[in-house]
This record gives sequence, C-alpha cells and structure tokens, in this order.
Amino acid sequence: MSDICQGDCCFMCGASPNDKEFNEEHVIPKWILRMLDIYKLSITLPNDAKVRYDKYTVPCCKECNSFLGSEVEEEMRSVIDGGLNSVNSYIQTNGPWKIFLWLSLIFFKTHLKDSYLRKNLDKRLGDDPISSDYEWGLLHHIHCMIRALQNGISISNECLGSLIVLPAKTAEHLDKYDYRDVYAANTILLRINDIAFLAVLDDSCAALNFFSDHFKRLSAPLSPIQLREVLSHLTLLNSKLKYRPSYSTKINPTTGEAVIIAQLPESMELEDHAREELGEILYANVAEYVEKMPSSDKNFTKENVLSGCYHFLFDENQEFILNSMDLIEMEAIDNKTPTLIPNYKTQKITIVH
Repeated sequence: MSDICQGDCCFMCGASPNDKEFNEEHVIPKWILRMLDIYKLSITLPNDAKVRYDKYTVPCCKECNSFLGSEVEEEMRSVIDGGLNSVNSYIQTNGPWKIFLWLSLIFFKTHLKDSYLRKNLDKRLGDDPISSDYEWGLLHHIHCMIRALQNGISISNECLGSLIVLPAKTAEHLDKYDYRDVYAANTILLRINDIAFLAVLDDSCAALNFFSDHFKRLSAPLSPIQLREVLSHLTLLNSKLKYRPSYSTKINPTTGEAVIIAQLPESMELEDHAREELGEILYANVAEYVEKMPSSDKNFTKENVLSGCYHFLFDENQEFILNSMDLIEMEAIDNKTPTLIPNYKTQKITIVH
C-alpha cells in the first residue's frame, strides 16, 4: 500500500513502472470528460490551485488501465448514457455493487492524486503533499474493495455503504457536472446530467438509515446546491456514528479463498451534535454559491448557513423546495436592466436528525 500511496506504482496492482508498461489513468473517467466536454476545465484542489481534468491522472499499468476501461468504465458509460431511468433499471437488475465500487474507485484516485500535489503553493512553506495529513489506513479498506473488481475477492453484503441515486435538476443555466467529496468522512457526490450519485463508503448503510425520513420527502429533481446539502447531511451522519463498523479480509486456511467482511456494532446510534456542526459542513460545501452568487434573499448569508439555520432542501412546513436555483428576476439597480439570477430563497429552518 505504501508503494502506491507514496510512490509511483500502479494504483491498482502495485506494479512498478520498471516492471510493466504504464499508462496514465484519469481520475475522472475520460468518457465523462468527453461526454460533458470538460477536458480543458479545471478542478479546484484543497490548496485552491486548479488542475485541468485532462492532466488530472494517477499512475496505472497498461494492463490495469485496459481492464478498468473494458470491464468497469465501458459498463458505467453504457448505463449512464441512458439517463436516470437506465441507472435505476440497472440497479434493479444487477444490484448496487458495481456502481458503489465505481464511486469508491473515483474517490480513491482523487485522494491518491493528492500525494503528488503540493500542499502549499508557496515553496517557502515546505514541499509536503496535500496528503501529508492523511491516514492511509482509512483508504486501505476502500482500496481492498476496488481491487475486488479485478481479483475476484468476495465482498460480504454488510460492506456495502450508503448509496443514493437522485434525479438532478437540469437547465441551461446549470452546470451538467459536479464532483465533491469529503475525505475525512469518506463521502462522495458525483453529478452527471440528470443523475446524481451520493455515497458513504465506510458506514454499512448507517447514514442512509438515519437520512431515510428526509430521503422520502425529496419529491422532485434536486438543484446543485440541494445535492450539496444532501452530501452535507450524509457527511455529518457518518462522522457522528457512535459505534462504527469495522472491516477486514478473512482467508479460508483450507481453500485460500479471501472475503472482505464487516463487523457491525450491536446498535447504530448517533453522537449528540449541534445544528452548527451541520452548518459548518454545509457551508464548506456551498461556500462558492454563498460568496459569489447574487441573491435576492437577505437571509442567504455565510453567518446563517454556518449557524445551521439556513437550508436548501425543505421549507418551513418541511415541504421540499421545488424552485431551488430556478431563474428569477432580480430588481433593477441604478436604473439598469433587471437581471435573472438563480433562486436560493428558502426559510430559516433547522433540520434535526
């Protein structure tokens, strides 16, 4: 694992570039970059630097790169090309595992890439990578899971984390793509056109169980900012699990067969938490909207979001907000022509888990 996380070996099999022919594996699959025409767009790193998606790659041997392309990415591309109904049909027929492991794969590549990127752009502050504070043990389980795509190791059903597929709102003024993850909580959001994938990679579905009451009230496609809020809820829930599942690989001494298993706690409970804790997570995920986007709502402020009093999913009657980020006309200023802006307006409410 150390050769992968701290060296230049293949991120899948661990082979050295001295022993095998290598290709570069795109962190965000090439077919997504091609489909959405975002090759030349950039991802913003934790150090606020930007890297173009076509340059956002990790080391991978040619053999593993070919396997991922033919056995994983081609299948996912075919399913997602058909839109949300195609994804739902695929899950009903084949189960959630392939999609869950695919999201795990993207998450792992994202944070492996951090080991090759500087933490501080100012060289006077040292040469540490972004990953210098990572606990690679937290990613070991995820790596074992994605390796199972290739080596055929069995995975027990209890290892499946929370997976939610939601309809995403589409409109000309909204981006077709969004990627967001929270390393400390192993949570991920990937939005492609009208499909939004959200997952918790190490909770054995605990967060989904706690979020289920809210999930049932998501009655229409979600706007980008609403999806960021769902990610925030899942992040808080996973970080506040009082008792966590643990994962290991069990090997049959007779047959040598391996299986990844989960040891579940006797009960799933949440630690006490304040609304401000959700507010802090939410603000981290929506800050770009709060800080940069104009709004007609005077309550749409950093302070209100941070305090946990401003939300985007439900109104004061706990009804799902249908017009989130729809274009509305902002009043003219200084006799200028009124401007159409996305609607963020909602009521100041508190959602209690």
